[in-house]
Amino acid sequence: MKTDKYSDQGGRTFVEVLSYIMVMISITVGFAAAVSRGFYKYESSQIQQQLVDLKKAINMRYAADGNYNDLKLDDLCADRAGPHSMMPKTKCEEKDGKQVCKCASQKMHHIFDGAAEISKEEDGLLFSITFKELPTDICVQLALKDWNFLEGSDLDHMVINNSKTFMWNYSPITGQESDEYELPTTVEQALEACSRNGYTNTIKWYFN
Repeated sequence: MKTDKYSDQGGRTFVEVLSYIMVMISITVGFAAAVSRGFYKYESSQIQQQLVDLKKAINMRYAADGNYNDLKLDDLCADRAGPHSMMPKTKCEEKDGKQVCKCASQKMHHIFDGAAEISKEEDGLLFSITFKELPTDICVQLALKDWNFLEGSDLDHMVINNSKTFMWNYSPITGQESDEYELPTTVEQALEACSRNGYTNTIKWYFN
């Protein structure tokens, strides 16, 4: 019996093409996953920088006041202070011959698209920064953040998911002593405090 060499070659060609397609799909999927992982690492780094930059902007803006009684998001917009990636747009208009600027909206968002808020606390002696809708691993990462001298030795305490309070042994501002968890946070404590249910975590930091 004769073998149709053209049929045999056509069969091999089809298998080769199919193999090539499968290899290309694998490469594409692997590349997409690598890009996704890389961007997630970038976001993880950026959210820490956003927190630090926002804290510094508030510290600098109200340093001369000696307190945070007049803390307003509009002030940061007017001064064009704070991390550009999370601040609302600035809106300016003429009033009595002077240009007055404020925020176009009162909404801030961190890089994971959750809400970010600022507020005065303890009669203006402290101010707070709140990040909401954090994924579990990012919640743990932020809970474990090492607040060194350059980035925020003035952290007074933090609250995770409105239930777990972490503070230094003693707060010179509030006079409170730690009765639950002491800073710095341990990995076990951070894992316990952060929810496993998706983007549902909230951390609130109190600074002086």
